[in-house]
Amino acid sequence: MIAGILRTETAKKHEALESLMFINEIMNNSLSLTNYKKLLTINYIIHQKLENKLADMLNKDLADELEINGRLKLNALEKDLNYWQIDRLTLPSLNFDLFIPQKNTAEIMGTLYVLEGATLGGNVIKKHILANPNFKDQENGLNYYGVYGPELGAKWKSFVTILNDRVKAENYQRCVDSANQTFENLIQLSKQIS
Repeated sequence: MIAGILRTETAKKHEALESLMFINEIMNNSLSLTNYKKLLTINYIIHQKLENKLADMLNKDLADELEINGRLKLNALEKDLNYWQIDRLTLPSLNFDLFIPQKNTAEIMGTLYVLEGATLGGNVIKKHILANPNFKDQENGLNYYGVYGPELGAKWKSFVTILNDRVKAENYQRCVDSANQTFENLIQLSKQIS
């Protein structure tokens, strides 16, 4: 099934991204406000560039099956940027060519796999950030990392089921390539913002 293949075939890119996304500081509850704002900025820029394009590229049946409107995270990211007084108009433009998948189910699902997977870790990240003294009483600035709330597990299982059902074996490589290039978008942006 493609979900297992994606996990294996994107592992190196995933690890490379984690090394740039302050994962050690998050897990040991020492993340600074400055670095948290960098994380928000990275996620906002990627979602701002990709989220609506992806939703528009999905055929109606797949969009309905995914309940795509309930998976959009840009609003949560905008709330966080507003909370932390990050001016969207002053964010940097990209200094690299952003990968955008073709209008192809396998490619779109590969990109969504990365964006949905980032949400999967959100509850753990949020718990650690809230345990960090730098974020005492700042839960209102953590909308993105808790975007699905208690529905997180069910939303991920649903996504994986649809992913495995909709991406056919002959398109596995396109899906994997799209996921890896989406990780590369995040890696390049993380290097640019750091």
